[in-house]
Amino acid sequence: MELLQKFSAVEIQANHRITEMDKDYCERHQKAYEATISSFQELAFFWEDMNKAQQKLFGDSTAPNYLVSEKGPTISQGLIEGHIKELHSKFIVSLIDYFYSTYHISVDTSEILYALLPQEPEEYWKRGYLDLCKQYHQQMLALVVSYQDVVDQIILQMDGSSFSERAFHELYVKCHNAAWCAGTQMPRFERRRDTICFTGYFCSRKCWSEDAWEVQDDMREILRGLAHFETGSYRVYPTNFTPLLTHEVLKESVVEFPTCEKVKQMKLFKNNRVDLKFHSPQFAEQFVNKYLGAVS
Repeated sequence: MELLQKFSAVEIQANHRITEMDKDYCERHQKAYEATISSFQELAFFWEDMNKAQQKLFGDSTAPNYLVSEKGPTISQGLIEGHIKELHSKFIVSLIDYFYSTYHISVDTSEILYALLPQEPEEYWKRGYLDLCKQYHQQMLALVVSYQDVVDQIILQMDGSSFSERAFHELYVKCHNAAWCAGTQMPRFERRRDTICFTGYFCSRKCWSEDAWEVQDDMREILRGLAHFETGSYRVYPTNFTPLLTHEVLKESVVEFPTCEKVKQMKLFKNNRVDLKFHSPQFAEQFVNKYLGAVS
């Protein structure tokens, strides 16, 4: 009852909370998913008809089954129906993966699958178990999941926020947590005009070479925020950003950002400090206020 009340309070309208690009992706996958179900349902019908034709000709005799051979396709009624039942979760997960990769939002996939799919009976010792299994089987074969329902469930987990709102909120929280000492409300950074200095364990130099550097996890979270600050996208990274986010060893302590209009350079230091230099003090201040949280 509590879930239904929450769902009603959110007042979800999927098509108004996603972009045209999102909608196009969902609709294309919806058509492919439904077309596949229809095709395999037809295949199941023809396969059943083919088996009936064989049985009519040979009955219960020991005649060879001409529908199967050593090099022939692996087909059976059970395999066809099993594939149809698997299509539902595959469709749901593909949509969830899309929204995760596009907006980097945290979603509980198992919770959405539980909400949208019939539940397979587990208590085999109870009376009526076989009837419940038959009912579950029929429900899964007749089911067609709507992408709107998947989107509604995702938004429900986001307490009704839009994807862009939730994506930025999660990005901000990660940047803020990386830039502040946990539990003390003390910043691990300082803005000096056009430069933000991150003091703490934000980078390290590899022991085998003075020219081998690595960015630490907290700095990667801040750099993801910096990439969004520069591009406005959760998927597009400016030139020279990708190696910083993929645990790649850096050969220089200074990284230039030649294609960026807001951030200019990143410099790594032996004491694990990292400096981000912007094209103006205003850009540095904007980044602090929007992604890190201003120092009180």
